[in-house]
Amino acid sequence: MRVESVELDRGTPMMYRDFGTYVRLAHDPQQIDEAAALALLCLRMPQLVGNLEVQRGQ
Repeated sequence: MRVESVELDRGTPMMYRDFGTYVRLAHDPQQIDEAAALALLCLRMPQLVGNLEVQRGQ
């Protein structure tokens, strides 16, 4: 999983894309912190629970 901090539109605290072999997550730190974004992603993609390997980007 690749996690990036980016500025997103107001009301869009995070977004993700599932590429099959990895997931790319972008979150806006002004709206949501990384831990909360990861928790929300795990709710949407429960198969990630226990299998997270985070690589941070820009």
